[in-house]
Amino acid sequence: MPTQRITKRSVDALEPSTKDLFIWDDSLPGFGAKVTPSGHKSYVVQYRPGAGGRRAVAKRIVLGPHGTLTPDEARKLAKRELGRVAQGQNPSAERAALKGQKSVRELGKDYLKEVEARRKPGTAKEYKRLWEKHVLPAIATKAVAEVETGDIRRLHRSMRDTPYLANRLAAMLGAFFSFAEKEGARPPHTNPAHGIDFYPESPRERFLSPDEFRRLGVALVKAETLGLPPAPKLRRKPGRKEKRKHIPKSAGKPIPANPLAVAAIRLLALTGCREGEILSLRWDAVDLERGHLRLADSKTGKSVRPLGKSAAAVLGTVPRIERNPYVLPGLRKGEHLKEIKRVWYAVRHAAELDDLRLHDLRHSFASVPAASGESLLVVRSLLGHKRVATTERYAHLGDDPVKRAADRASSDIAGWLGEKKKESAAPAR
Repeated sequence: MPTQRITKRSVDALEPSTKDLFIWDDSLPGFGAKVTPSGHKSYVVQYRPGAGGRRAVAKRIVLGPHGTLTPDEARKLAKRELGRVAQGQNPSAERAALKGQKSVRELGKDYLKEVEARRKPGTAKEYKRLWEKHVLPAIATKAVAEVETGDIRRLHRSMRDTPYLANRLAAMLGAFFSFAEKEGARPPHTNPAHGIDFYPESPRERFLSPDEFRRLGVALVKAETLGLPPAPKLRRKPGRKEKRKHIPKSAGKPIPANPLAVAAIRLLALTGCREGEILSLRWDAVDLERGHLRLADSKTGKSVRPLGKSAAAVLGTVPRIERNPYVLPGLRKGEHLKEIKRVWYAVRHAAELDDLRLHDLRHSFASVPAASGESLLVVRSLLGHKRVATTERYAHLGDDPVKRAADRASSDIAGWLGEKKKESAAPAR
C-alpha cells in the first residue's frame, strides 16, 4: 500500500472517484485520509483489534472531517486511538455501542425545553440561537458521551473574533453537559466544557452626556409630532431586478412614531429599567402613590424600583386600555408592545447617536447619581442589581467628588504645614 506524508496539501490534492479513495501516512501506520465519491474528505484510523495480527479483521474509524480538523490535530487523535488499541481496547466497538446512545442533537431538544421552562424567555431565545447556529453544525451527530474537551476548545477557538459570544457559548455548553450528566447520558464529573479558558472581555461603557441627552429629547419630540424618516439601515432599497420607479414616493419620508414606542424610550431613559421590564410592565406593578415599580419577574427575580417624578409624569400620559393589563399595549388584544426597534433607530439617527444602544440608556441613567457622588448601594437599588459587584462598573464615575475631597484635604494640610497656596502647578519638565 503506497504511503506518503499526510499534509494539508496532500489531502487537498485528493480527487474523488467512483469509490472511496485513501492515502496513508508514511510515519504513523494506520493513520490516513479518505475522499468519498461525493468529494467529502475526512481523516481515518485503521487497525486490527486484539492479538490476532494479520488474521484479525481490520477496523476503521473516522476521526473527523478535513477542514474542521487540521492534519496535525488529526495525527494527535490517531496516536491516541492507536495507543488505546495497543492497550487492548477496541475504539470501533466502543463507537458502535455509543450509537445506541443519544446524540447531541437529540439530547439538545430536551435541554432547550428545560431552559425554556426554567430561564427567562430572552435567555431561552438566545440559547436556542447559539445552539442552532454554532453547536449543531459542529457536534450535532456525536454521541453525548463521545464529546471531548478538544471538541469544545475547537468550537470556542473558531469564535475568537467575537470573544463575548464565544464565552457565552462555552458557558452554555458547560450547562448542557451538566444536564447530560444528571440525565445519565455521561458519567459524572466528565464535563468536557470545564477547563476552557475564556477570552478576556472588555465591557462596553457608553454614557450619554447632558448635551447628548438634550439631542435625544429633541428627536423624541420630533418623532411624536412631525415624525422622522426611517433610519438609513432600515430604509427600503431597490432589489437587483426592481427599478427605482417601483418604490413608493412616500418611502423615506417622515412618519409619525407610535406614541407608545416614544413613551417606552422615555421610560427607559428615566427609570434605568431594562427594555423587557418596560415593554412588559403591567399597571398592577405601578405604584404612583408611593413612587415605586414593583416588578414581579425581573432578570434578578422580584424587584422594587424607585420611580422618579418625571418618569411618573410619563406614565400619567399613557392611556389605559380596557381589558389589557399592560402599560404599553400591543396590536393584539391582551398583549404588550413587542417592538420599538424602528422608532429607536430613527430617533437615535436624528439625534446623531448611531452608536447608542437601548441598553446604554440604563447605563446612562446610573451614571448620573454615580457621578454626583451617590454610593454604590444607592445605584444598586436604582438598577435592581442583586450584587454590589455588578454595580462596581460605575464606581469610577464618582472620581470627581473624591478628587474634590483630595483637593480640600491637601489644601488644608498644606496650610497647616505653612506652604504657600498656588493657583496652579506647572508640570515638571
